[in-house]
Amino acid sequence: MPRVKVDIETRTIIRVIAVVLIAWLGAAALYHLRGVLAILILSFFLSLALNPPVNYLAKRVPGGSRALATGLSYVIVLSGLGLFFANTVPPLIRETQNLIQTVPQRIEQLRDSNQGGVIADAINQYDLTDEAEDLAKNLTGKLGDAGGPLLTGLGKVSSSIVAFVTVLVLTFLMLVEGPQWMKLFWSYVPKSRRAHHQALALRMHNTVTSYVNGQLLIASIAGLTSLVAMVIVGIPNPIALAGVISLTALLPLIGATLGAIIIVIVALFQSVGQAILMLVFFVVYQQIENNAIQPYVQSRALEISPLLVLVAVIVGVTLGGLLGGFLAIPAAACARILLMDYIEQRNQLKTA
Repeated sequence: MPRVKVDIETRTIIRVIAVVLIAWLGAAALYHLRGVLAILILSFFLSLALNPPVNYLAKRVPGGSRALATGLSYVIVLSGLGLFFANTVPPLIRETQNLIQTVPQRIEQLRDSNQGGVIADAINQYDLTDEAEDLAKNLTGKLGDAGGPLLTGLGKVSSSIVAFVTVLVLTFLMLVEGPQWMKLFWSYVPKSRRAHHQALALRMHNTVTSYVNGQLLIASIAGLTSLVAMVIVGIPNPIALAGVISLTALLPLIGATLGAIIIVIVALFQSVGQAILMLVFFVVYQQIENNAIQPYVQSRALEISPLLVLVAVIVGVTLGGLLGGFLAIPAAACARILLMDYIEQRNQLKTA
């Protein structure tokens, strides 16, 4: 059998090691800076979402001041957020306290054949009475001792407040100074390629803006429809729970399901019948959203397949949680635009 001799230059080995080392250092730097990057990316997406109303107001305020237009937009947005949190946070805290106090009673009701139905039959059939009582005691104890972790989490809350204020400031500055920065950036791009790159950037800008605004619309529809359903069924504090649905619905494809699980669990502690009704509602709504609302709202903006959307969401959630899942889809759409443009440019060079 003939021998094959492969000669590798020392310079090539050094280059490979250098590339691997640089890649490793870059990944480590990105990991340590993930919090800062998340703030910058979120600010960037918020500035894109607020840019249309800021442009609209800037044409109508005295002097065409973008700072004044941005300030007016902030007043409107922050007022809406203030009303939202004022109507959601206190009821959620109150419901959590009520849940802690009534856990044993709810489990006892589920165990009762007149209240629990199938659950009660299963408890009685498999002789799980003692286990149900232990569950009630343990769950009550754990929920009652939640004050310790809650106190230790105050530091995280304060950090979140600082991050929220930082995002607001960065978004404000991006909105005010964005046009000047873009003008400066394009001045460094060669004139021969400037028009092409500007058209490419405009496509990505329109894609991201349409996605953000479309997802906000979808989340609003999910919150309003779930609010109506909860009022009809009789779920307590429907406004607060509808706010939870709106927040989770910002995450495409799986967000509404996550919110539905929370609502069904809350309804289960009211009655099994209410939980079943809410489950049926969310199953029906999920089908309508996935097959009608989502494609109609996002089809023109994204132009990517549902498989790529799902893969992007999974990767985004794995790397960056809910925020990563929300940002993964427009990132995938922009990557697709760049890839298609690269392929088109190469084909043009080959045919030239």
